[in-house]
This record gives sequence, C-alpha cells and structure tokens, in this order.
Amino acid sequence: MTVVLFNPRAQKAHRRLPLSLLTLARVIEVPWVLVDANVEPDAEARLERACAAPGTILFVTVMPGPQLAAATPICRRLKARFPELLVVWGGYFPTVYPEASAGDAGVDIVVIGQGEQTVPELLETLARGGPPETVAGVAVWRDGALRKGPPRGYARPADFGPLPYARIDMERYAAQTFLGRRTFNHHTSAGCPYFCNFCAVVNMFEGRWIPDPAEDVVATVRTLHRSYGADAIEFHDNNFFAWEKRVAEVAAGIAPLGIGWWGEGRVDTMLGFSGATWEAMARSGLRMVFYGAESGDQAAIDRMDKGGLRVDDTLALNRLARRHGVRPEFSFVLANPGDPEGDVARSLELIRALKRDNPDCEIILYLYTPVPLPGMYDDARREGFRLPQTIDEWLSPDWAGYDARRDPRTPWSSAALRRHVYDFETVLHARFPTISDLHLGTGQRRVLRALARVRWRFGWYASPWELRLLQRAWSYRRPEEMGF
Repeated sequence: MTVVLFNPRAQKAHRRLPLSLLTLARVIEVPWVLVDANVEPDAEARLERACAAPGTILFVTVMPGPQLAAATPICRRLKARFPELLVVWGGYFPTVYPEASAGDAGVDIVVIGQGEQTVPELLETLARGGPPETVAGVAVWRDGALRKGPPRGYARPADFGPLPYARIDMERYAAQTFLGRRTFNHHTSAGCPYFCNFCAVVNMFEGRWIPDPAEDVVATVRTLHRSYGADAIEFHDNNFFAWEKRVAEVAAGIAPLGIGWWGEGRVDTMLGFSGATWEAMARSGLRMVFYGAESGDQAAIDRMDKGGLRVDDTLALNRLARRHGVRPEFSFVLANPGDPEGDVARSLELIRALKRDNPDCEIILYLYTPVPLPGMYDDARREGFRLPQTIDEWLSPDWAGYDARRDPRTPWSSAALRRHVYDFETVLHARFPTISDLHLGTGQRRVLRALARVRWRFGWYASPWELRLLQRAWSYRRPEEMGF
C-alpha cells in the first residue's frame, strides 16, 4: 500500500505549507509522497505517475472555490485511468458537504472533520478488506445514499507529534510577505469556541476549541526559525487569540527570535486583553491581526450570533491596536438577508470611521454566502436560496463566484447593491492601498492615493473606472488574495 497526498491548486501566491496534509503524514506509517500543485509546475504529471502503482490510495484536501474546481477534474481523470485507485477527500468542503463529495464519480471515500485519528484507522480497515463506512468519521456513497460511520471526536493537534518538515522541500514554502522575507505558516489549535452562524468552522467543530500548549507552539516556531530561516510566521488558527494566558506565553517565548507574526482573533476578546498582554504581543513582533468586524449594522451582527459583539467594540479595538502599533485587519460580510441595503450603508460608514481613526487599518469586503447552520441560513431559505446538491452544480458558472464571496447572486441582494459595494472597494483600496501587496511600488501607491482622494472625501464611489484601470494595469491585489 502506498499513500499519495495531493494539495490541489488553490489560488495565486499560495506558497503556504499544506498543513492539512502534513498533519496526516505524521500519523501515516506506510510509505507516502506529497504532491503540491501550488508549488510544483509539473504536479499533475507527477501525481499521475504516483497513482499508477497498484494499491495506491490518494488523499486530497479540498477547500471550496478554486481548489474544488482544480481537484474535481483531476480526480475524475485519475479514476477513469486507474479504476482500482481509491480517492479519499477530506478538508473543509467534504466535511460541510459530504453528500455532494461522496456522490461524485471522482471520489470513493470522504473523511469528515479531523483526520489524524480517522486516517490510520481507515488505512488499517482497507488493508484487511473491511468496509470503510464502519470507520468513525468516514462516509461513502452506497446504493444512492450517503453511508456514514459513527461521529469522530476531536483531538489536540500537538498530541500527534511534530510535523515532518524534513520530508519535504521547505525552500518552496519560504514566502516573501510584508511580515518578512521568509514567511512560514503554522496551525496551533483546532476549531473555535464560538457559534457564528455564517461560519463553516461551526459545522466542523461545533463550538469546540482545542489548543496546543504554548510551549509546543514556541518549540515549533523555534524550529522553523533556526532550522529553516523563518523570519515571520502566519498562525492560521481560526481563533489564535481565544485564550489570553496562552497568547501571552507564546509572545514571551518567541520574542527573542525577532520574527514578525500574524494571526486571527475576535474583536471583543482582544478588547478585553490587559495592557501588559498587548505590550508583550507588540514586543514579540505581532504586526497584524485579522478580525471579523462583519457589519456596521448591529441588527445584522446580532443575527450572526456573534456572542454580544457591538459595533462600538470594533471602533474601540481599532484605536487600541493603533496605540500598540499592531495593525488591525477587519473583515466585513455584507448584504445580509433582512435589510441588505441598510447593512451595506451602515457598514460603509463604519469603514470610513475606522479609516478616520486609524488610516493603517486594513479592510476586507465579502458578500454574505449562507452555510447550512440554523439562523441566517433559515432566513436565506425563506428568501428562496438553495445550495447546490452535486459537485457539477457547485462548479457551474452560476456558482463560480459563490465560494469566493465576490458575486454570490443571492436573491435578496441586487446587482446594483453588489456593484455599489465593489465601487466603494475600488475607491477604498486606491485611497488606502493594502500593505500586503509587495508588488505595488511607492510611486504607484502615491498615484492611486492622489487620484482617489477627492472621490473618498466626498463619497463619490460610482463608476471609478480610472482607478479600476490602474489597479488592473498594475496587478493590484486585495489583502484577501495574499494567501493568509
């Protein structure tokens, strides 16, 4: 038996360690090979050669959007050429949509949720010829229906040992970012302790947050720094800052290394951190934190089950972060069902207020896309919304912009409203170009700022064609396109 681990192409500039596959590799006892289409120019040819060996099992990690679009045709072609090949999908998309995934011709087995315990048991079951659907956390399509094993529990990532960095070419993953010249990524926890009803992490972990101990986090960062030259780290946890004590211990442990770092947190949680913790984070090299501000409309935030988050909290956090020299990056999820026009109008006013208080804050705009959770999804269904049922539906042109949350075409948001949001975004990013786009030169930034100044001052957002043309000519990339 040979295992092939495949990371399909995700997006441009995605030179990030394929952590979802490395976490599996460390628990797989049979020979394995990793094929990463994000860093290997001949990935598909290499993948085909690897899958030709009899008894091969192909594990594929699949996110929605570009990665789903890349994985589907490749897996279908491999299954057609090598009928005995077993194709196993895991990750975000098959966990949230197991029926669509398991029912596809290019997929044999789906792993739901964490795979560190499931995959070794699955391999053992397959080796003795047992039915995979008896394994906890596994699903298959049988006789026109989804057959699932018992639910799998949750485990702390660090309990499975260090990642097998020595088995891969780490130079391919040393990315230049605004954080540093050699930026690596790491994941220090599983899940998130909140129940925001627009977030698929809730589907995957049901409000559980399982963190690695601070000493394990520090040890990994030291390894990346000393063995592979890391001068910056992106912590890709869904909520790195959920526990202040752990954050303070990590900050103290990595401060001597002189690295820059980035992570995701909640506005209201970090607003409650002590001044000493903020000072420790800043001293340790914390450069930016990603926050879900979500909306400037309090009613919309309440419908999201954001756990008591207030619009004023976002304003207060923005000012607090500026005082400590830590750049906040605020994400907004706009055009929510109920009052999409009011939601957008109040959110854009909040963004203007954030920029007045702290011009260095970063802004990311998404349009709301429902996930199958009680709450706003029920509102969406009452408006006539329906999720695709098959992979082919997900990949159809009508759904091409859905998972990118750029043009979901939800029935309650008009084309004019969506155009207004992106006209505003064009002016916003010209007036305040993101720090994360390293390809944009100083002179180009000055030109964009100057051309957008009057539009921003007077709120003239409509048809900013001159700004859009320059951004396209200079290949300007929004912060969410940077691969964080």
